[in-house]
Amino acid sequence: MFEVSIPNAKMFKSCVDAIVTLIDEGEFHFSDAGLSLRAMDPSQIAMVDFVFPRSAFEKYEVESTKLGLNLEDLARVMGRVRSDEQVILKLDDSRLVLTFKGQSTRRFVIPLLDIGGSTPKEPNIEFSSHIKFNGNFLKDSLKDTSLVSSHVVLNATPDAFIIEAQGDKGEVSIRTDKGADQMLEYDVTNDARAMYPLEYMNDLLKGTDSATNVELSLRTDAPLKLSYAIDSARITYFLAPRIETQ
Repeated sequence: MFEVSIPNAKMFKSCVDAIVTLIDEGEFHFSDAGLSLRAMDPSQIAMVDFVFPRSAFEKYEVESTKLGLNLEDLARVMGRVRSDEQVILKLDDSRLVLTFKGQSTRRFVIPLLDIGGSTPKEPNIEFSSHIKFNGNFLKDSLKDTSLVSSHVVLNATPDAFIIEAQGDKGEVSIRTDKGADQMLEYDVTNDARAMYPLEYMNDLLKGTDSATNVELSLRTDAPLKLSYAIDSARITYFLAPRIETQ
């Protein structure tokens, strides 16, 4: 038996969009706790970890199940959802049936995939910096750094968060002090500095807006951890650094 319903289909669409920004195929795990997905992107540079708790479902009749899906196809289907609709997921042999219910009832069918492989483990990193800020803060800063480079340096000190970029076109430095309004939480015990690809950083933030609070954890020359809530769901990313050479 497999049937689940999500009362706010638009919210689920936002979740799928946040996942597909990194991976085009993945395996949804349905368990007693709810829905989860953890996967590496094709380049093995970034990882996405998604959790959608059971409490967010209106109906949840599930035996432990893994569904391999083309997430780009799922995102295209979810792109057709309307604001007043709920979404119901059912299995039909080797296919996933999505029903949108609102003023009308629409039905879409997506084939399941045999993804295979093991679920990657969450990186075991002892971060030295934990920062929480408004979603648009980092987005706007990355737009500044994109003027001069394809990589960005994130530098957290006990006193300030500094975003830097340097390239043939010049240099950019953005300093935000610990007590600034953008810094909703700021816990930095030791300096942390690392460089990351700007294209990936932009991808991690695609699902955020001015209403999103983003949590960022850093350690020198280690993968960053970036996470935020989508209603009652949570999306977490890990991104490997580019090691700077002298």
